[in-house]
Amino acid sequence: MKLQNISYLLLAAFMGGSAMAQDTYDAANFAGSDLNGTARYVGMGGALSALGGDLTVMGTNPAGIGLFRHNEASFGASAIFTDEKGQLGHDATRASIDHAGVVFALDQDNRGNSGLQYVNFGINYVKKRNHLGNALVNVQNLEGVFSQSYQISDMVSQNYDAFGTNYDSWGMLGYMGEPIVTFHDDDGNFLEYTGTPAASALYKRATYGSTSQADFNVSFNVSDKFFYGITLGVYDLNYRRESFYQEIGMDETGTPYDFSNWYETDGEGFDLKFGFICRPIDDSPFRFGLAVHTPTWYNLEDVNGSVAYLDDEPTADPERTDPYEYAYRTPWKFGVSLGHTIDRNFAIGAEYEYTDYSFAKYDSRDWDNDPYFYNINEYTKDALRPVHTFKIGCEYKPIDNFAIRLGYNYVSSPYKNEAYRIIAYDSPFTETDYTNWKGINRLTVGLGWRWNGGYFDLAYQLQTQKGDFYAFDDIDLRPTVIHNDRSQILATLGFSF
Repeated sequence: MKLQNISYLLLAAFMGGSAMAQDTYDAANFAGSDLNGTARYVGMGGALSALGGDLTVMGTNPAGIGLFRHNEASFGASAIFTDEKGQLGHDATRASIDHAGVVFALDQDNRGNSGLQYVNFGINYVKKRNHLGNALVNVQNLEGVFSQSYQISDMVSQNYDAFGTNYDSWGMLGYMGEPIVTFHDDDGNFLEYTGTPAASALYKRATYGSTSQADFNVSFNVSDKFFYGITLGVYDLNYRRESFYQEIGMDETGTPYDFSNWYETDGEGFDLKFGFICRPIDDSPFRFGLAVHTPTWYNLEDVNGSVAYLDDEPTADPERTDPYEYAYRTPWKFGVSLGHTIDRNFAIGAEYEYTDYSFAKYDSRDWDNDPYFYNINEYTKDALRPVHTFKIGCEYKPIDNFAIRLGYNYVSSPYKNEAYRIIAYDSPFTETDYTNWKGINRLTVGLGWRWNGGYFDLAYQLQTQKGDFYAFDDIDLRPTVIHNDRSQILATLGFSF
């Protein structure tokens, strides 16, 4: 077990029966987002913040809505395909309504003069994150040396030392005692807990649910040169995770066991986004944009549970924690973007976003639990790092009513290489696995057709990502490399009025 930060764990051991399942890895998960929205936005890799004129940009650079000169409404849906087969009774594909919005452009009848040209109002719904995911991992590198039971026994032994008791305060231990070997002396006195090495292990996981985002925007066009916007974002988070871990011991002293966990988070949040776009050169379509997003303030509620099986029989009834409410805050986000058009048949955009995941923060509504969250927040500062997002995309129109789009999107990893999951001894959060995901690469292509008063867009997105998977925490355990690859087909239908 990685003991270099054991002070975090020892503090958590004194919290006494808390039903808290949040940790650094969930903080990173809830701060992230997908590349999603209209098919045009996705087809250009999301690089539309300076170009504007698309409903999705009210969630990236709100000033981009100021470039609309007419009312517009659109609706979009998609199909998502994961690279793994469905696990634990859940599907590997999902149909999704990803976007619906409208913008009203109010002409101020000031054309040809400096000053306010348009005041625009927009409302847009977008699926900020689709939590669909599956994993099937034949855990590698156990080598008849490593086992989850060693981490369990370490935690129990330290609890024994700290409190002078061998009470199994970590939730799973009451149901999973047999994989831990208990040593006694000749007089039957307790000596220590220890684990047994594993010959092999299998891990399965299914995640599902979504984070939905509703944006309410007002934007201003000043002299067709300066564009300003502000967006209020309202979020609904619904996240579900199920996992299964099976470990086979080396010999008759190592009891084979299966261990199942499930975890649910629900809640709401809000943020504000501020945007600015400038066309600095008269008679040139080139423009640059700046955007600032406040943290998203969430109020969340967790429920989780677990059950262990020995020889296919549950060791006890499945456990379910009481719901626990708490607050979570994502970090600030900053963006800069460029956009340029050539004649009326070519457009190119580029964008960079910066957000420091180490500033994600939990807060308790219960003063007695503040030390726990202080613990997690301090470790989050050590384990997470700034995330850099790069977007580039272009659109070419070989004829006036038909467009071809290409895009690329890259998101760097939020995890430091040495990051790992810390678990409170007395917490019912009984998942020991974690994955240090690497950067995300997204390639996109799209097509668009326009006619008088309407348009129809299609896009395809391919996302690839690798990760270092650990079924449990041991400083000498080498990771198993896994993949989080998925693809998506999107369609958007829109109308001007």
